[in-house]
Amino acid sequence: MSLNIKICTSKNRYGYVRGEVDHFYWYALVHREEVDFGINPNNLTAGNGRVSRLCVYKDIPMYNYTKRLIYANYKREWEVLNSSYEEMIRNLVEYLDRRYSIRLVK
Repeated sequence: MSLNIKICTSKNRYGYVRGEVDHFYWYALVHREEVDFGINPNNLTAGNGRVSRLCVYKDIPMYNYTKRLIYANYKREWEVLNSSYEEMIRNLVEYLDRRYSIRLVK
């Protein structure tokens, strides 16, 4: 499954990252080192991962407001995890874990 993952280049500070994956929006809190309350990229369970906060959502504009549909929400544990999109979420977590584990050597 090939996903189109984009990271917004606006001011991503203190590990807060946001972007798009296919037609969904997401934001995450990614740590430099693995934390024991992060998402494990192998099986999406809580424990030993860099991503400690993840929300995957879609905004739908309505007449007077914007409706936000949440497909995944993780805050040290899963509050919402739509099983229909589990593979996409796993790929996103793996991507973030790989991307932020890269170290530059001088």
